[in-house]
Amino acid sequence: MMRFLSSLFTALLLISLPAAAATAADFWEEAADAKNFGASLTFASDYVFRGVSQTDNKPAVQGSFDYKHPAGLALGVWGSNVDDAVSRGNIEIDVYAGWGVTVWERLSVDASLIYYVYPGSGDDPKKNYVEGHLGVEVLLKEFPLSPKIGLGYNYSPDFFGEDGAGHYLSARLDLGLPYEFTLYGLVGYQWVEGEKSTGKGAGENGEDGYDYVHWRIGVMRPLLGFQLDLSYQDTDSANFLGRDIADERIVFSISRTF
Repeated sequence: MMRFLSSLFTALLLISLPAAAATAADFWEEAADAKNFGASLTFASDYVFRGVSQTDNKPAVQGSFDYKHPAGLALGVWGSNVDDAVSRGNIEIDVYAGWGVTVWERLSVDASLIYYVYPGSGDDPKKNYVEGHLGVEVLLKEFPLSPKIGLGYNYSPDFFGEDGAGHYLSARLDLGLPYEFTLYGLVGYQWVEGEKSTGKGAGENGEDGYDYVHWRIGVMRPLLGFQLDLSYQDTDSANFLGRDIADERIVFSISRTF
């Protein structure tokens, strides 16, 4: 999988460089442009990751610092508070590197590597893990409400908690509404293979892997430079990772990009 992602990065680079920078000198000159750098700050009523609360149903403060070159190179770091009852740490830090290009006017593709870090979480079992991501996005501007469809696949060779290989499939649909509102829906399927053992190290839940479906429907709108987001979220298994952290919930967030 990692070798495939590396090959995909190279292919995306070859596709995007001619359009974004005619020469290597242009590429490096554009690299230092201040407009390539950005940051964000978010306040959320809950930090929900793939249908599961990471803050034990409590609010979260999140921030990011990102870099994106016109040729498609993207680098960034993102952080949030988490609850040690869920992650056995108080902070999550995600570091990522990727490449994204627009292949045609309406079609874009991206690939990235993400490293999830939980400082102070210990190593028994280890929480930190790496994940590869592949994504495709199609914008159908000629249709009513300008639907945008996104499909994604994520793979981790050893998922959170050393529970074995993890796979995640997702699909999202965004619809543009009047007055700058966007209606969106997302469904995802997470499955973790487990450690193929029933002994002491057989996955964090004492089971040979697990899987579940989650979904999210929401509405968002920009307002005075902020992004407001209100969503309803749920999974098909409320207590598989702990009591009441994967059940139905309404989440509100307000964010600002700088």
